[in-house]
Amino acid sequence: MNKALLSLNIILLLAVAYLYYSFFQQKNTPVTTTKNQNLPQATFRVAYFDLDTLEKYYTFAKETRNYLKSKNDAMEAKLNGIRKQYQDKVNDYNRRGATLSQVEQSQMQEDLARLDNYYSQQQQSLSQNFQGEYMQKMLDLKNKIQSFLKDYSAKKGYEFVFASSSDDMIYYKDTLRNITPEIIDQLNASYKEAKK
Repeated sequence: MNKALLSLNIILLLAVAYLYYSFFQQKNTPVTTTKNQNLPQATFRVAYFDLDTLEKYYTFAKETRNYLKSKNDAMEAKLNGIRKQYQDKVNDYNRRGATLSQVEQSQMQEDLARLDNYYSQQQQSLSQNFQGEYMQKMLDLKNKIQSFLKDYSAKKGYEFVFASSSDDMIYYKDTLRNITPEIIDQLNASYKEAKK
C-alpha cells in the first residue's frame, strides 16, 4: 500500500514539474486586438442637471410634494384624533376607576382595548395606502422627467444625461454641462400646456 502511494506521488510530482517547465518555456506571443470598425470614432456628449433644483422649481414636482404633504398631514390628523379619543377614555377610566363597578371596569377595559386595536389597524392601513400613493406619485414624476429627457437628449445630441444631487458621488461637475435651468423652463412650459 505504501509503495503504491509513493509511486503515485512520484508520478504526480513529475507531472507537475513537466507542466511547470512547459508553461515557462512557451514564448510569449503578443496579443493583438483588432479595432472594431463599426464603432463611431466621435466623442459622446454628456450633460447633467441638478435634481434638488429641479424638484424645487419644477411646478409638477412642487405640486406633487405639496399633495403628498397634505395627505400625510391628513393621515396624522386622523391618527391623532383616534389617539386623543383613547387618551380621553384612559383619563376618564383613571378618574372614575375607584367608583366603577366590576362590570363597568371590565366594559371600560374592553373599550380601551378595542380603541387601541382600531388605532393600530388604522395606522397600518393608512401608512400602507400612503406609501403606495407616494411610490406611484414619485414614479409618475420620474417618468415625466425621463420621457422629457429622452426627447430633449435626442434633439440636443446627448448620449448621457446624469442627475446630480447633494448626496451623489460625482466629485466634479463642469458648469458648462449643467442643463438644469433649460430643463426646468421646458418642463414647466410643457406641464403648463398639458394642464390647459
